[in-house]
Amino acid sequence: MHGKSDEPIRTIQSISFALAVTYGTAAFAYDPLDCLNDIAKVDSGIIVGLATRLCSGAWTPEPVNCYQIVSKIDDGIPRGIAIDLCAGAVSSEKTVDCYVKAGTERKMNRGLATTLCGAKKFEK
Repeated sequence: MHGKSDEPIRTIQSISFALAVTYGTAAFAYDPLDCLNDIAKVDSGIIVGLATRLCSGAWTPEPVNCYQIVSKIDDGIPRGIAIDLCAGAVSSEKTVDCYVKAGTERKMNRGLATTLCGAKKFEK
């Protein structure tokens, strides 16, 4: 039963597996150093200490996306508050939506809205 006719199928299966492994793990290729590069492009004036706070443990581009969006929506937001809001963000859209609603619907100040909507930070 296993003859030459099975070779093309095995070859296709091997190629499919290789592609799945290669492209299926592409999401894991992003790391905190990529985040530092991205934030430098978004905010060329950011100091390395603040950029490091934003990018610490960032395995997706969501913290940078969040920072970029919130900086456009809340024109006067201080960098430190934007970083506190966005560091650790898993969904930039949900984080910023929460921040906007907290400020507009609940009339919270920036600090409280950031505490409510930002990712939980553990003290060392």
